Amino acid sequence: MRKVVVLMVAITLGLTTAVSAKKLPTTAAKLPADFKQEIAKQLDYPKYAKDNLIEGEVWMKVTLDENSEVRIIEMNATNPHLGDYVKKELSNKKIENVNFPLGHVYYMKVNFDLL
Repeated sequence: MRKVVVLMVAITLGLTTAVSAKKLPTTAAKLPADFKQEIAKQLDYPKYAKDNLIEGEVWMKVTLDENSEVRIIEMNATNPHLGDYVKKELSNKKIENVNFPLGHVYYMKVNFDLL
C-alpha cells in the first residue's frame, strides 16, 4: 500500500511539473554580446562578497518583457548569496535603447572571480 501512495505522489508531482513547464518560453538562445554588455552594466562585484572572499557562478535564462525590463525565468548559482544579489540587481531593470526582440529567452552566465 505504501508503494502505491509513493508512486501516486511521484506521478502527481511529475504532472504538475509538466503543466507548469508549458508556461515557460520556448528554448533559450545564446545571449547576444551587446545584450550581455547591457546587463553587465547593472552588476558589480558585491562588497560583502569581496570582503568575505566569496566567488561563484550564476547561470540564468533571461528575457525582456514588453516594457524592456529584464525578467529572470530560471536561475542556478554556486553560491546562493551571489544568486540573490543578481536577482535583486536585475529584477525590473529596464534596458534602454535596445534592438533585441522582446520575449526571446537567452542563456547567461555571470562569473564572480577574485583575482
